[in-house]
Amino acid sequence: MHASPHSLNPRWRGRPPGLLAALVSLAALMAPWAAAQAQDAANGATLYGKVIVTGKQTCAAAACHGSAPSANRNKIASGASAPTIKLGIQSVGDMTFLSGKLSGSELNDLAAYISQQTGRAATYITVATAPAATLSATSLAFGSVTVGLSASRTATLTNSGTAALTLSAITVSGTGFSLGHDCPASLAVGSACTLTAAFAPAAAGAATGTVTITSNASTSPGKITLTGTGATAATALLGWGGNVSSLSFADTTVGTTAAAQTLTLANTGTAAASLTSITLGGSHATDYSLGGTCTAGSQVAASSSCTVIVSFTPTVAGTRTASVTVAASNATNPAVISVSGVASAASTGGSTGGSTGGSTGNTTDANSNTGGGGCTLGSAHTLLDPVWALMLAAAAGVLWARRKRPA
Repeated sequence: MHASPHSLNPRWRGRPPGLLAALVSLAALMAPWAAAQAQDAANGATLYGKVIVTGKQTCAAAACHGSAPSANRNKIASGASAPTIKLGIQSVGDMTFLSGKLSGSELNDLAAYISQQTGRAATYITVATAPAATLSATSLAFGSVTVGLSASRTATLTNSGTAALTLSAITVSGTGFSLGHDCPASLAVGSACTLTAAFAPAAAGAATGTVTITSNASTSPGKITLTGTGATAATALLGWGGNVSSLSFADTTVGTTAAAQTLTLANTGTAAASLTSITLGGSHATDYSLGGTCTAGSQVAASSSCTVIVSFTPTVAGTRTASVTVAASNATNPAVISVSGVASAASTGGSTGGSTGGSTGNTTDANSNTGGGGCTLGSAHTLLDPVWALMLAAAAGVLWARRKRPA
């Protein structure tokens, strides 16, 4: 029916005129006049214009039968008989390249199309009907799946037969495997449904399973092999470098800042740790402050670290305590760090008043002149200032003069 000439093309010209008639009569005796199932003329039209064998022409090619079967080019009207087409493929050398390329149903579809186009009565061959279960995959591999997680794979089941496929059971076996599907109890010819297998390992190690499809197909039960490996979950493990559990600050004057101390937070796990908070707590948390490269919202990669810097600036004298807490959303959290520091009151100053000779006391004489008059009255332990002596001498002279004045 394609590139090479065949029973309905010019090569038949010149052959005994009764040969073609004999083939047609023989084909008619080999098949019933009515098909056992409905024919698809639309599919026949597709086959008529399709390259079925690479390198060969189509039936619709001008060198063969042309695009319009109604023109009966090279007696294509005889193709309204599916048995005639089949016999030509089997017995005519120029048509044998089509052997095994067209099913009985497709021959009937071609005959239906040619009959429709030429007005010739169609005759068909009997096609046995039977379902056929075709799987898109016979094995599904899940690879490595972390324990506690799951992965899924899909396969398609198609009824490639000529009768409805009755599905009596679809099951799955194997530890860690489960199955879902949208397959009906009866799958129509040409229809398909989806099987979805899932693997959720509960422990590390290799696992195998099987999906089994039981049906009325001759190949039942159909099977799909499942394979997967459970893997240990990657985890983050946070801890303080040097196994530090506390910090202590030396005596620090109120209002001043002690030398900062640094903590190293290390992730010794196999996954990155996501830090959610780094906080100060305790009775005197406000006397401390935090810095460093560890920050909330950041990640500490596996086998890496960051720093937390603690500073102490006391506001009140006495022992001051607090704590440092780090939290992560997906990791084993480090221990809480206890922090303590001692604060001393600020000094109130050195000597005051008029003491000399290195005296550090605050004692003053009642007669001490701490004002600014340019002179200093002596204390009880010092000689009188010379000015006083002059004043006393002047006063004595006045009294003496008054005593000698005549009455």
